[in-house]
Amino acid sequence: MKQKAFIRAAGDAAVVWVRPASVSRQFGSKWPVGRARVRTLRRVLPQWGVDLLRPAIRRAEPFVIPAQFFGPKPRVTETHRFRLLEDLMAHEQDLRSSLWFRELSDDLASTGIASYKRRRLRSEAEIIAFLDSYMLGMIESFRTTGFDVSKSGFEPTAVIDAEGNLMKTGSGNHRFCIAVLLDLPRFPLLIVGAHEDWVRRHIAGRLTVEKFAAQLPEIEARHRRPGG
Repeated sequence: MKQKAFIRAAGDAAVVWVRPASVSRQFGSKWPVGRARVRTLRRVLPQWGVDLLRPAIRRAEPFVIPAQFFGPKPRVTETHRFRLLEDLMAHEQDLRSSLWFRELSDDLASTGIASYKRRRLRSEAEIIAFLDSYMLGMIESFRTTGFDVSKSGFEPTAVIDAEGNLMKTGSGNHRFCIAVLLDLPRFPLLIVGAHEDWVRRHIAGRLTVEKFAAQLPEIEARHRRPGG
């Protein structure tokens, strides 16, 4: 089963609500097989050729992930984005002393522009506005109302490892880190893949959305706050 076909067919059935602090590891890309293929293609094709093939590679991403892609993974709290957000929250009253401001300012000084995803920041005033209005605004929203799915525009994603533990993947990583820092009790994760060994042990015969969904209550329960 392909990942995209699974997500399309499963819809909300593949979403679990968990205590984010219970998801301790960062898996990385939600297209691990495709990412490896892209790295291989880069050795033999120009970048424009790789970009041309990338959509087809992503469409071919399997839902069942081979064991070779599950090596040692960093803790969510060890990632650079987590450290940036943790430090930003510690410097809410003095943003110019934050690590994130210093890094963006260094980029601005060396290249004339600082970036956050597709956002371009061309002055220190724009950096401060981004950190204050956008990032701290998001943090304050999480503090007061929790994670609002209607405001995100996409689902944060995760995969299941061989032992049935969730690992955070791409999409919504900054929001997820904020939820961990604030120790929110509930946060949604769309499951976009599972370790082949876990699938082999828990799914009899051909994988279907219905068989997979039947396993999710146990996965969700082990990632909730005790008594929650």
